[in-house]
Amino acid sequence: MTEHNKHHDAPADGKSYWLDDKKNVGKIWHGMIVICVALTVADFFIDKHPYFSIEKILNFYGIFGFVSCVFLVLTAAQLRKVLMRDEDYYQRLEEERHPGDTSPAKVGDENSPAKAGEGDAQ
Repeated sequence: MTEHNKHHDAPADGKSYWLDDKKNVGKIWHGMIVICVALTVADFFIDKHPYFSIEKILNFYGIFGFVSCVFLVLTAAQLRKVLMRDEDYYQRLEEERHPGDTSPAKVGDENSPAKAGEGDAQ
């Protein structure tokens, strides 16, 4: 086993990608932490001109961005419950349109609904 393959599992296609190596993922993680700390430290030295008094809070925009992101994720999870379809939704829809056809339409099949009407406009 080579030194490169020892640090990660090879993908199914046999290619090796930069982020497959756990050391590189760690480098990105540590780099992001350094950037966040540097921006927080820089927040002490930047002359701000806040419009609202809440903007004077240390690292307000970082906190606001994080809370907004969490809110969006939680909202999307609830919205998924409203918009989610059953696993066989489209299959049932197709059966309602073509009640006598019991064979499933295959991609590339001449009689499939996707092919219907393609050659009619000649």
